[in-house]
Amino acid sequence: MDTNNVEEALSEPLLDGSAGEPSGEVSPAYSEFGDTNSERRESICSCFAKIPTIAYILVSMLIFIMILFLTAGLLPPSADVPPEYNQTNHTSDDLPPLIQKLLSDSESSGPKAIHISLTESPTAVHIQFSTTNIGKPVVEIAETDNPSEAKKYDGESTTYQASDMCVNNQSADNTKNFVPPGQLHTIKVTDLKVNTDYVYRAGISTGQGVRWGEYINFRTSKPPGFTPSASNSSKPAITFLALADQGVADGTIDGHGAGQNVSRLITSLSLKNHTVDSIHIIGDLSYADGNTHTWDKYMDMIEPFASRIPTMVAVGNHEYDYKRGDGSKEDGSGIKTNQTFHPSWGGHGFHDEGGECGVPFAKRFAAPDNGNSVFWYSFEQSLVHTIMLSSEHNMTKGSDQFKFLEADLSGINRTVTPWVVVELHRPMYNNEEYWTQDAIGIAMRDEIEKLLHLHQVDLVMSGHYHTYLRSCDGLYQEKCSSGGPQYVTVGTGGAPLDRHEVLIPNHYTKKFDNKHFGVGRVSIYNASALYFEFVALGEEVVDDFWLSRQRK
Repeated sequence: MDTNNVEEALSEPLLDGSAGEPSGEVSPAYSEFGDTNSERRESICSCFAKIPTIAYILVSMLIFIMILFLTAGLLPPSADVPPEYNQTNHTSDDLPPLIQKLLSDSESSGPKAIHISLTESPTAVHIQFSTTNIGKPVVEIAETDNPSEAKKYDGESTTYQASDMCVNNQSADNTKNFVPPGQLHTIKVTDLKVNTDYVYRAGISTGQGVRWGEYINFRTSKPPGFTPSASNSSKPAITFLALADQGVADGTIDGHGAGQNVSRLITSLSLKNHTVDSIHIIGDLSYADGNTHTWDKYMDMIEPFASRIPTMVAVGNHEYDYKRGDGSKEDGSGIKTNQTFHPSWGGHGFHDEGGECGVPFAKRFAAPDNGNSVFWYSFEQSLVHTIMLSSEHNMTKGSDQFKFLEADLSGINRTVTPWVVVELHRPMYNNEEYWTQDAIGIAMRDEIEKLLHLHQVDLVMSGHYHTYLRSCDGLYQEKCSSGGPQYVTVGTGGAPLDRHEVLIPNHYTKKFDNKHFGVGRVSIYNASALYFEFVALGEEVVDDFWLSRQRK
């Protein structure tokens, strides 16, 4: 068939009837040879009638044996099959990662793992997705109220190999663990109206046309300084969710985590009447630790909310930390070194986490172009200025990250965005007795706490410890009500919760919870009032508090 007519042919009804239904009329080609075919069928049936019944049995057995033989030949040797795959009642998750990937890819070669994120401008977004096919990534987008005025944008594609990561990476050492991520696409969509509903679809353009995904609705960001109208003054100007330490567990096995359950919670909270403006995941996202197929599972897991609500990420130790790189190439953050930041005071608090070196993280996500890619940056929505930092990189005085933080804080217009939030994976304040980890928090306070105090940062959120913690307000140099920020740990995103019972006695911890998975929900009403809720699975509010600020 002429390939140019394939789409036209596929769109026509089958046999002049409705799709998949015969029309009831015999085609001319069939009736022309009808008698001859009838005679042949009678002759064939007559021949088969003469074959003894036992022959049917023998032929059937022979065919069955041949199928078994061919199937066995296609399977890998039993020594290469993971032990759990040989057990009964296995599921598709028990298959080797590459087989899972091939089975998944065979279902759809169109856009997958679609997610959007904010840029340095409220009139633009990044739309990212992956495909198995190589081609030009495209997005078609239109205002929901004006779908006929659709615009198209194209973007760039990338990928990565095991060799792009650290030498000691288990994916590089054991290639059966590495699953190529396919093509990773990023499109920057510009010239959008702020706080406006849009519909879009992502696609991949090849020589055979465009393979489109489904239509997806989202709302663009509220511009800096946005406040509700007088008639809606009882509603928040902006609401966002925050969490850390997620993973991909489904919550069915006690102690294995509940990342999928938390994703469903986020989806439920986010899509109710457009009540959530962005989602912040503060490090330790997938826990792939070098097994890159886990990233595919994670990206598919978050797509229901991340494709509709701008999702901003911070780097955690599981995305980045490594100790034995070869030093001859840059890691995901653009640093050429044989290990990540490992100061002497860090002790054993900085581990090697599978040697990803931030490569999958940097390839799969995008950020505003005002810092160091997805590792440190800032963005604004409505009345809040948010700064994402990396607790895995050098932030000592004089470092690149410290200089970024200092310049960013100095440049904030507090009349436009009166609230300032800082997010980084490791917490500066904690109450669990893990001394190698606690030393890192103390050291970070030594480096940046004075800077946060000087610029009157309002809220600092972190993860790393798989618990929820709320400090007193105004915490500075371990003293409450001293002009410092409110500190919150929300490491309850789905990774197994800490059951550590030894806590550091202190006067600044006001709430501690290691029994609930959940997310933080931050609602800012005006320049003076912020409301925080810790929302657990089942949408139960386990803790809440107000922050009140008197602005000059």
